Amino acid sequence: MIKLTNILTEILNTYQVNAYMLTDRDFNITDVLDQVRAIQKITIVRNLTPPEYEQPTDAEYTLVSIKFITRGDAKQDMEKIKQDILTSDRSKTDLRVPGVKSFKFKPETLKRL
Repeated sequence: MIKLTNILTEILNTYQVNAYMLTDRDFNITDVLDQVRAIQKITIVRNLTPPEYEQPTDAEYTLVSIKFITRGDAKQDMEKIKQDILTSDRSKTDLRVPGVKSFKFKPETLKRL
């Protein structure tokens, strides 16, 4: 007999990847991470930057771990997620995450869970 979990595993694939995010210090990092969590397909976002990591500039580098679900190619979905974080058309459907200046995935950390 086929289990429901086996069927869902075949249809949906969960991946994890690390990314570097450059944010404006005027924005609370917790609020920024909450906005990233709200992006379609993302399930979990964790801050991996040690709390004692000092940054003397007006911007803050943060290493994050992102888990996301996909039905297709994970690398294509990573590009879509990056576009959703950074793209802004200044309309009501603006998907840009406020405070994020730059976002870059570490492709070598991509793994299927």
